[in-house]
Amino acid sequence: MSSYVTSINFRTEADVLETVFSVLRKYQHEDYYAYEREEIGRSSITDVMREFVSEGTKAGYKIFGLVGFNFAAKIRGQHFTPGSWPLIALLVPRIEITLHQQSITIRGDDEEEVKALHHSIRHGINNCDFTSSQNVYPIDTDVNKETYITGVGKALDDISVGRYTKIIPSRALDINHKIDMQATLLAGRQSNNPARSFSISHAGYQATGFSPELVMSAKNGKIVTEPLAGTRSAKGTREHVERLRNELLSDPKEIVEHIISVKEAIQELQQVCSSDTVKVDDLMSIRERGSVQHLGSSVSGILSSEKDMWDAFNVLFPSITASGIPKNAAIDGIQRLEERPRELYSGAILLIENSDSLEAALVLRTVFQDESRGWIQAGAGVISQSNPQRELIETREKLASIAPFIVLDARNGK
Repeated sequence: MSSYVTSINFRTEADVLETVFSVLRKYQHEDYYAYEREEIGRSSITDVMREFVSEGTKAGYKIFGLVGFNFAAKIRGQHFTPGSWPLIALLVPRIEITLHQQSITIRGDDEEEVKALHHSIRHGINNCDFTSSQNVYPIDTDVNKETYITGVGKALDDISVGRYTKIIPSRALDINHKIDMQATLLAGRQSNNPARSFSISHAGYQATGFSPELVMSAKNGKIVTEPLAGTRSAKGTREHVERLRNELLSDPKEIVEHIISVKEAIQELQQVCSSDTVKVDDLMSIRERGSVQHLGSSVSGILSSEKDMWDAFNVLFPSITASGIPKNAAIDGIQRLEERPRELYSGAILLIENSDSLEAALVLRTVFQDESRGWIQAGAGVISQSNPQRELIETREKLASIAPFIVLDARNGK
């Protein structure tokens, strides 16, 4: 891999979100990763990732990637039903664009391409047609509700006989139309306030989402995970939302679900961090994420000298709040309860800056598309105190963060 030879940084007054839309539209027929954040035991497959990242970041590149839910079963030696999406994919971009509020940096190994893109952004790429974002596709979020309620009942039966303490069964809603991923990112991001947002197109697999939490971040040996568990709607009048917030903070089921998730996060970090460094930095605060509000906590620790960030990722992935407790039993339970593989849903989008810096955003509130289908998906945490009807409502609340913003691709008459 050669080092970048051209880098252009310039100031701009253009709207950042519209610029992202325009650039992605320009490269819509190529692979891309768009990733937004605040400014700010080893297995063979993991060793391949280590080697790829080491070589890529030595040359000064950022690396982007995706990790499917079934990666967790693979590295644990558990049985799983294979899907059609990759378990893991990593990409070094040919050209890298970093946007801040008032400046843009373009880097790439093709000087002419970098200069041409700089010219496009400075002189008219924002004259893009944004009207397509109005072609929103209506989605019935009650589809498959009876099947989901039955599945929650089966999960409660499993909990009653001690198979696991917590599990997050999900339901998928199919979209039988071509989705405009760039317009969906624009429409959805204007109405969401995620922890991270992303839009990817990689080898025919596409996803656009508004992640409510991190699976983990690693920087200079510090590992952070941010479990979110406990949900209420954030839609309605201020008084209505405040009432739901107080209800969330006092609901015994939601509190129990959250606290056992935090406890599990502590135990997971203690497997890879010096035990005396593991701590809860923020406990059970309200995190608003678009149309929903959650109970959220932050747990951190300092890596043990014999561990690296990939050891931490293999322990923390998939997120407790998207799988369950104990994790291995919950992963197995999801295989039995759900009718089809999760693919990238409840997996992770990766941003890797060097061999000691990794962000893994949890893939929720996301629309997925490949050559044969499109869909959205949501789940709810089930513990012994759960009510199937309430868990169904929670999936509706979560789907409301993505469903109203899905834009059909009308450019090809589809």
